[in-house]
Amino acid sequence: MLTFLKYNLWTILWGLFIILLTSLPGMTLPKIPLFLQLFHPDKLVHLFIFGVFVFLQLRGFILQPVFPSIRKNAVMVSMLIGLSLAAGTELLQNYVIPLRIGSIYDFIANVAGCLAGWWVARHCFSFWK
Repeated sequence: MLTFLKYNLWTILWGLFIILLTSLPGMTLPKIPLFLQLFHPDKLVHLFIFGVFVFLQLRGFILQPVFPSIRKNAVMVSMLIGLSLAAGTELLQNYVIPLRIGSIYDFIANVAGCLAGWWVARHCFSFWK
């Protein structure tokens, strides 16, 4: 189990970081200048944080030698966890966090980030080709 954690520590920490960020009440988040709101930069943040999450998770699952079934099904397991986290954070914001509202558009950006993380991992890992 320690070997598994060794390969997946960054994923776990990044996942906790995502939960922390999405759990902050709306008033504690920095205000975006009005002219930038036209471009919805928060969607790029969603894409980035979930892309990094899935990338790290795939890397950890593929490199870890402890659970061969997770290694074999790394993409499916990573996407299920990533999509669950994507949906969970939006539900958490909508129903639990004060002054935050879950958004289907944020969820879509989260899903796009999961797919982007998979795509980058697919093209970065030489042993995956």
